[in-house]
Parts: sequence; C-alpha cells; structure tokens
Amino acid sequence: MKKVMLLVSVLAFATMFAACDKKEIISVAELPASSQVFIKTHFPEVAITHIIKETDGLGKDYTVYLANGFDIDFDKKGNWDDVDGHFTPLPQSVLNLLPAGIMEYVTAYLPNSQIVEANRERYGYEIGLNGEIDLRFNSNGAFIGYED
Repeated sequence: MKKVMLLVSVLAFATMFAACDKKEIISVAELPASSQVFIKTHFPEVAITHIIKETDGLGKDYTVYLANGFDIDFDKKGNWDDVDGHFTPLPQSVLNLLPAGIMEYVTAYLPNSQIVEANRERYGYEIGLNGEIDLRFNSNGAFIGYED
C-alpha cells in the first residue's frame, strides 16, 4: 500500500510540473536587460529572428535565435548559459568571457580546432569544437576531460 501511495504522489508531483511547462515567443523588450546587453555587445550587427521563453516548475529560461544561425540560452536572470554557433566559431568577444585556461588548452593541444559552443555547467564549462569534440573544464579553466 505504501508503494502505491508513493507512486501516486510521484505521479501527481510530475503532473503538476508538466502542467506548468509553457513555451511562448516573446519580443526583445521582454528579454531581461542583461540578455539584451549580451546580444548587443557580442552580436551587434546580427538580427534576432525570434525568442522563446520557456517556463516550467523550476523557473524561466530564454532561447534567442539569431539570423546568423547562432542560438543563445539565458537563465531567468538573463545570464548566458549556452552560446551555440552550430559549427560556426564563436566571436572572440564571447571567447574572452571564458577562463584563460580553456583557450590555452585548446591552442596547445588542439591547435587546428575552433570553439563553436560554450556551455556553462555546474562543474564549470563544456566546450564544443568544430571537430565535434566536447571538452570539460572546471570553473577555473582547468581541463577535466572529454564529454562522453
């Protein structure tokens, strides 16, 4: 009986969170100010095609799609979480936001590679290279390993 009650509770909780999921297209004006500044700073001449705000039981996230094929994920406060060039190298201004150790590692060990994605993770950063290699670094920029 306890197992049945636990299962019912878990399903009710999951249903509650699923019911809260909501995606909507929003305007630039509805994007947090810090996200707007990030885009203007690092992609000044690139048009925004659309912005999706996703609300779930844990908060809000924003994904901004740019005309040059990039997409950028922001958290509810407007801080960048992921910049993805989809095989196009990230702008130098975005690379400058990463800990120096990341660029030093890529330059030393993978000199023919370019960074096409930067993703903030709890442990630090996951970096995608144009050779479809993903690397993990801690928050100080020290190499941790390859993404599985």
